[in-house]
Amino acid sequence: MPSGAAGRSVAGRILRQSAQIDRSGVELWFGLRCTIGVAIPLVASLLLHRPADGVAVSIGAIVVGFASRQGVYRTRAATMLLASAAMGVATFVGSASGGGSPVLHVAVTVLWALAVGILASLGASATAIGLNSVLAITIFGQFHFTPLEAAEQGLYVFAGGVLQTVLLVIVWPFQRFSAERSVLAKAYRSLGAYASNIPRVKLAPPDPTTFTSVHDTLEDPQPFARRGEVAAFRALLLEAERIRATLAALAVDRYLLETAGARDASDDVRELGSAAHDIVIEIAGALDEARAPHEREGLWPALDARMAAIERKTAADPAIAAGQTVGDAHALLGQLRAAWRAACLPAGAFRKDKSAGAALGPMVSYSPFIAREALATLRANCSPGSPFAQHAVRLAATLGVADVLANVLPLQRGYWIALTAALVLRPDFATTFVRGVARIAGTLAGALLASSIAATLHPGPVGLLVGALVFAAIGYTIFSVNYAIYTVTITGYVVFLLAFGGLPEHSAILDRVIATLLGGALALTAYFVWPTWERERVAAQLADLLDAQRAHMRLVLEAYANPAQAGEREIHRTQLAAWLARSNAEASADRMLNEPVHSYALGVRQALGILAASRRVGLAVLALQSRLPRSSVAPNEAFDTLVRELDRGLAIVASALRAAGPLQPLPPLREMQIALRRLLDDEHNAGVAALVSETDLLVDSINAMAHVLEKR
Repeated sequence: MPSGAAGRSVAGRILRQSAQIDRSGVELWFGLRCTIGVAIPLVASLLLHRPADGVAVSIGAIVVGFASRQGVYRTRAATMLLASAAMGVATFVGSASGGGSPVLHVAVTVLWALAVGILASLGASATAIGLNSVLAITIFGQFHFTPLEAAEQGLYVFAGGVLQTVLLVIVWPFQRFSAERSVLAKAYRSLGAYASNIPRVKLAPPDPTTFTSVHDTLEDPQPFARRGEVAAFRALLLEAERIRATLAALAVDRYLLETAGARDASDDVRELGSAAHDIVIEIAGALDEARAPHEREGLWPALDARMAAIERKTAADPAIAAGQTVGDAHALLGQLRAAWRAACLPAGAFRKDKSAGAALGPMVSYSPFIAREALATLRANCSPGSPFAQHAVRLAATLGVADVLANVLPLQRGYWIALTAALVLRPDFATTFVRGVARIAGTLAGALLASSIAATLHPGPVGLLVGALVFAAIGYTIFSVNYAIYTVTITGYVVFLLAFGGLPEHSAILDRVIATLLGGALALTAYFVWPTWERERVAAQLADLLDAQRAHMRLVLEAYANPAQAGEREIHRTQLAAWLARSNAEASADRMLNEPVHSYALGVRQALGILAASRRVGLAVLALQSRLPRSSVAPNEAFDTLVRELDRGLAIVASALRAAGPLQPLPPLREMQIALRRLLDDEHNAGVAALVSETDLLVDSINAMAHVLEKR
């Protein structure tokens, strides 16, 4: 628990994050489309004089609209349909149990929450589906329906979700691949930012985060796309990955030029990157605007001029002529031209060619064992040591207590206790408390605002319908701007919606405020009583990152000795795994930074030190990977030994992180690397000489990790 200055620091971070506003998160088109799905059942129910039925349908529609933010195309549609089904079943269960004894409903809620907590181990989509089903049980548990009426309500909610799904999916054939263009444009802009100032002292690779998003998008293709159209975007991704690897190699080149005192050649590398920046940014702009890139005057000549300058400088200086700078620069020029040509294809080439392919079939081979793997994951997380199991128990206990309070306290809207607690409580400290503050403040403000409007204007059915839709539209539009503001709008929507359905929500404002405060306090107290700190998990996440980097590094290095056996697809697979592991490790470290200070085996400085060293490992492997087509090394024992021991060195560090124990002695990596350097220097081979700088960086990075762990 935080105390003193540490507590004030944590509280300050929570308040700042709760108040943070992201203006770029405004989504007008998304807000309009989703609001239409909510409006249709409400308007229809008003015309048919059955407002209560319209409320059930619109609840399914509004929740599924927010669930549509998971995935891209097929995964998004599947998530929406599964959320619709889960909410329909939960509505039936909640309505049926709510009509029985309070004990029955509490028991059902507890068991459902346990299942939802474990289900979160399957990922973000499963979490969204599970949470929305909990909300359905909570909301509909307040009503007293017969089993037949409960089934009818469940069907209404399911129908609302399906309606929203159809309305959101039906526009896909008319979209010009906006999702693909957007993520690719971001990836190329990230490359442009790196190229504009290739680092010369601080060794860091280009950011892989945007590339993970591109992979996720292209692996979840639009069902109405043609193979040729998707192939064009895959070509752009392939070239972007090659450009990223070559830029990483040029960063190492510039670092070596600086250390060798070749400042002029180092500046030429920087200027080459600046010229490449202009081309990459033009490609990004073309993707955003769905056009071919514009070949502005001087764009390519500037790049060629920088290439010529690098060739002159390296040829004139024997100290740097044996390096890889010229080869890396030539590779970059070729990759930029290939990316430029690929960017012309999504602008319309395949749309004009009807022979480009039939409607796209599944691009991902969905394994028949996916269900078995999911069950294995769920079983693995049913153990007491799993953070998901711990969260499941915490969530179930919290909602059970909330349901009991709702039944024993004299509150008209006691279900808001469980509703608030379910929305606030999360598996990690930072999200729970940031969302807790935002949720409580937003709900109170929303309840006061909506109730004041209703009490002042005394709107009829039409006015209540308009009020609900206005709040819904604003909520959809600003969902990503600020969670507290979003909560204001959703609370307003619920107030007007239930009043439209016949419940006098505006007259229960004090009860709702009390219930919201109780639910928020209950969730925060539950986390304080039984916390799951990220500091206990970050070491394992870092170990997973190092293991993923080991696999990638080993394949790349082995490909130098056996080019004919180099498996490009397998190398790419391990690279993606390393990117995902890095994303998880960095997210874990970020969450740890927001926690109160505690004494653990791995502190903040140690975690950040391991992350920094792992980035240098990633940079070295990326540079080596970019040179694979141009380099190989004659079979020799020194190289094989170094590859084997580098792998063992990373394994030793990963093992120490997992065991939280002493670090085992590392192999003599520096001596082995020096022996290899002498051997390669004797060969005077410019292609394999690059191995010297990159293996030196690998050795230095692994030794730095060991030094960090020894300081624990």
